[in-house]
Amino acid sequence: MKKILKKILNVFVTVMIAVVLIVSIFVAIMAITSKANNGVASIFGYTVQTIQSDSMKGGSDKYEGGDIQKGDVIIGKINKDENNTKEYKVGDIVTFSSVLKGAEEAGAQLVCHRIVDIVPDSLGTPRYGTQGDNTSIPDQEKPQFYLYARDVVADFYTDDYQGVVIHGVGAFLDFIRTQTGFFLVVLLPMIIFFMYELIRVVMNAMNYKKAKADEEKDEAVKAAVAEALATQNNGEKADGEASELPPSLEEMTPEQLEQFKLFLKKQEEAKASDPEGTIEQTAEHDSVQNISDTSGT
Repeated sequence: MKKILKKILNVFVTVMIAVVLIVSIFVAIMAITSKANNGVASIFGYTVQTIQSDSMKGGSDKYEGGDIQKGDVIIGKINKDENNTKEYKVGDIVTFSSVLKGAEEAGAQLVCHRIVDIVPDSLGTPRYGTQGDNTSIPDQEKPQFYLYARDVVADFYTDDYQGVVIHGVGAFLDFIRTQTGFFLVVLLPMIIFFMYELIRVVMNAMNYKKAKADEEKDEAVKAAVAEALATQNNGEKADGEASELPPSLEEMTPEQLEQFKLFLKKQEEAKASDPEGTIEQTAEHDSVQNISDTSGT
């Protein structure tokens, strides 16, 4: 049971580390691309935008592609037209900067609204008026603030591209893009996971060292047992008596080996209290006798 729980914990930690790394890479890409594209985050030519209002909630009775709510995340396609050659039609949904609405705003935001009007300029170049499906007032208060094709940041719903809506994750995405959110969601879990891995490495090293010490101790015990067996067998043969002990270490029973381990432990304790070796000799005699009895059983 303990091994199963440990395995489950290791799998959970591994999955969480992978998730945190993916999120951190995603946030880093968004931050870098936002600075490079005037506040517009892009990944492989697509924008990831959090909807900040319900201006498109419910969609339109005449056009498709709406019903985007506050807190949703939409994925649009970056518009790379800088020469006003691209043409949009009424009903398309596009993203543009809020400063083009003609309002004096402290901080520009991305607005995703539907094109509801097209007014050519003096040269015949199309200009586009936009409005939210859930609002009654157009975005552009004056014709001079209408959008040119180059003013469109990204396409969300056009003949060429139909965007993706991910419901309900916008607040979380906005949160992790703040310093506090990035620390709590990305940095803090990574610190905890790395500390966990460090502790696990240290514990494994300690366990390996202990296992190595136990192995060396067992080897020493076996060597001492073999030496004691050889000495005992040779002594008994010199006296002309048949040995009741096994002739080799390989032939010893587990019980005999355990008795010798206890015997060696008693020897170590006796050395400190009996420098003359009297107790040690007595313990050795008793241990050999016990092993002889076990062998003869």
